[in-house]
Amino acid sequence: MSAFFASSRHMPCTECGASVSAEAQDEHVCDPERKLDYLMFQLREEIASFDEILREYLGSAKGRFAQWVAERDRGRPGS
Repeated sequence: MSAFFASSRHMPCTECGASVSAEAQDEHVCDPERKLDYLMFQLREEIASFDEILREYLGSAKGRFAQWVAERDRGRPGS
């Protein structure tokens, strides 16, 4: 840990990223919306690449077969 963070009065919450004072860390409760935003921020690169990964999968033999099965089974009772 750097010397800067060792002397800081506030630290980011590991769950939601909020700046929490050292005295209030035990009382801190994460806001669910902020926690979701923080998680989305952490996953931004993975989210951004989803379309490309899906396009590659659907272009593969396994992906084309999955599409064929889905089309075949669509509208069948019990599927």
